[in-house]
Amino acid sequence: SRIKNTGKSKKSWNRKSTKGGGERVQEFLWKARDSTGKLLIGKVRANTEQEAVNLLRSSYGKVVSLRKRKANFWQSWEAKLFKKNRKLTDKQKIVFFKQLAVILNSGVPLLKGMELLKQRTDVVIGKVAVKLVTHLQEGSSLASAMQKCGKTFSNLAVTLVAAGERSGEMNNVFLEIADFYKKQQELKQFLYKATLYPLFLLFASVGVLIFFLLYVLPMLASVYSSLGAPPNGILQFAVQISNFLIGNGIAVCLSLVAMFFYIYYRRQIFVEFCLRLPIVRNLYAMALEIRFCKILSMLLDKGINITEAVELAAATIRQKERVRQLKIFNAALRRGEAISTALGTATEMFSPLTAELIVIGAETGYLPKLLNEAANILEQDLRDRLEKLREILAPILLLIAALVTATVVCSVVGPLFELFSALPEYK
Repeated sequence: SRIKNTGKSKKSWNRKSTKGGGERVQEFLWKARDSTGKLLIGKVRANTEQEAVNLLRSSYGKVVSLRKRKANFWQSWEAKLFKKNRKLTDKQKIVFFKQLAVILNSGVPLLKGMELLKQRTDVVIGKVAVKLVTHLQEGSSLASAMQKCGKTFSNLAVTLVAAGERSGEMNNVFLEIADFYKKQQELKQFLYKATLYPLFLLFASVGVLIFFLLYVLPMLASVYSSLGAPPNGILQFAVQISNFLIGNGIAVCLSLVAMFFYIYYRRQIFVEFCLRLPIVRNLYAMALEIRFCKILSMLLDKGINITEAVELAAATIRQKERVRQLKIFNAALRRGEAISTALGTATEMFSPLTAELIVIGAETGYLPKLLNEAANILEQDLRDRLEKLREILAPILLLIAALVTATVVCSVVGPLFELFSALPEYK
C-alpha cells in the first residue's frame, strides 16, 4: 500500500525458518532505496538481523535503516494464543481452501499459489501458509505438509487433499472442503441464533432480579421500617438475601469468579451433562448423524474404500457410545457382511431414513449421493425442530419472568396494604 504525499512505499514480508528448533523468528522495521533512489519502508520477518539485511539487499539494493520491532502487549498475547491453539476456525478454513482453489484454477503452480496466499490473507492463515511453503520446498506433498502442521488441519482435510492429489482434482477437492466448512458454519450460526433469544430473556430476568435485590429492595425495606411496617413472608426472605449480598459483596464476587473458572475448566463434564438431557440429546444425535453422513459422502465420492472412510469419519465423532457402534459397524463391513446387516449394529448412529437410503445407495451404486441427500433432509429437519423449540421456549421464559415479577410486586405491595388498613378512619 502507498503512503500518500510522501513518495514512500510500504511493504511487508513474512519469513519463517526452514529448520525446526532454530532461532526465533523476529520482526524488523526497515527503510531502503531502490535502483531509482525511491525511499521504501516496511517490515520483514527473519531469524536474524543479518538475514533480514540480505533479504532487503537482494530485493532493493541499499538498506537505509533496520531495527527490531518490539511486540506490544496485544501482539505478544496473540502470539501466545496462536501457539497454544493452532487450529483454524471454520471461517478461516473456508477462506483458505476457497482462495487456494481460485489460485489453482487460474493456472498458478501450487507453491507459487501458496506464496500468494500467505501475502493476501489474515495473519493466522499467513503463518499457516508459511509453514506449508517450508514443507513444500523440502519436497513434501501438500497432504504431507498439512499433516506436519499438527492440529491446524483435521485428518478429514488431509485425507481429502491426498485423494485429490492422487486423482488430479485438487481444485474440486478444495471447493468441496470449503463448501463443507461453510455448511458446518451455517449450521452452527443457526444453532447460536436459535438459543440466543431464550438466553437473552434468561440473563435479562436474572439481571433485573439482581438490580432489585441490591438497589431497590434496601430502600423499600428502610421505608417500611420507618413507617412501622416491618417486611414479612417472601419480602422478609428477599431482604435477608439482599442484606447478605450487600454485606458480603466481595466474597460473593470472588466466589462467582472461582465458580466461573471451575466450570470453564470442567466444561466438558458440564457439556456432557447437558447432552444427556432428553431434548438436547435428540438434537445432538441428529447433528452428529448429519456430520457423519456428509463426511462419509465426501470420502466415498473421492474413491476412498468404505471401511477406511467409516474409520476416518468416525474419528470426527466425540460421543463414545456412537464411536463404539461405528467400530462394530466397520468391523462387520470388514468381515464382508452386507451393509443392510451391518447397519443393525449402529442403530443409535443412523436413523431409519438414513439406514434405508444407505441400503438403496449401496445396491444402486449411488451411496455418496444418497448419503448427502440424507444429510440434507436431516439438516432441514433439525432446523425445523430448533425453530419450534425456540418458539416454545420464548413464551415459557416470558411466563416465568412474569411470574417472578408478579411475586416480587405482590411481596412489595402487601405491606403497604397492611399499613393502609391499619390507619384510623376519619369521618
